[in-house]
Amino acid sequence: MRADVMAWRSEMADKPRTADKAIVMLATLLGWAVTEGLIERNVAAGIPMLYKSDRAAIIWTEADWQAIEPHCSKELWQGLRFAALTGMRLGDLVKVSVEHVGPSAIVFITSKRKRRVVVPIFDELRALLKEIGREAGTILQNSRGKPWTESGFGGVFQKAKNKAPGFDISLRIHDLRGTYATWLARRGLTDQEIGRIVAWSEQQVAEIRRRYVDEEHVVASLVERLNARTP
Repeated sequence: MRADVMAWRSEMADKPRTADKAIVMLATLLGWAVTEGLIERNVAAGIPMLYKSDRAAIIWTEADWQAIEPHCSKELWQGLRFAALTGMRLGDLVKVSVEHVGPSAIVFITSKRKRRVVVPIFDELRALLKEIGREAGTILQNSRGKPWTESGFGGVFQKAKNKAPGFDISLRIHDLRGTYATWLARRGLTDQEIGRIVAWSEQQVAEIRRRYVDEEHVVASLVERLNARTP
């Protein structure tokens, strides 16, 4: 039966997300059947997922920011900047409240992995918090003065990016985590320090540093040397 399940999954290999969802649903159903004593073994348990995505090394460029800003409400624009200056996941962004903000850092327990993160409050982030001016409740609120929900913020962002010519439509709010990590790397923080702030492994941080920071330094050095050789 497990071989049959694997063959069934292979028939959907060109749609890996669909295949993975189907396997998860089947494994859940068979798991219930095992618990109820209807079958002895869950033949769909432990089957590896086909779809793998690591968007850690994807960032927003200055052109993307300029393209989407005219299509953002004040509340959405503040939320996107807050995401870029904290590196938090959307699910955490909408839950951060005034009580999490200390004199020099935002201290928060992540909802996904229950990790304690300490986000330094540097001048630009402090200025944004002052601009938002929240004295109680969640930092980010919608135009009605209510806390954003994850789906609500994501939906408004989706509408804004669909209206923004020149914006990379494949970019997500989640990609602002990589943008933030890149920003930290350019300011001299170590991979370990960045990983501690954004709750990433040092390997993930090293990859984004290699792609966006070290590469920039190499290109800048090449340009400088080539200009020096110009007759």
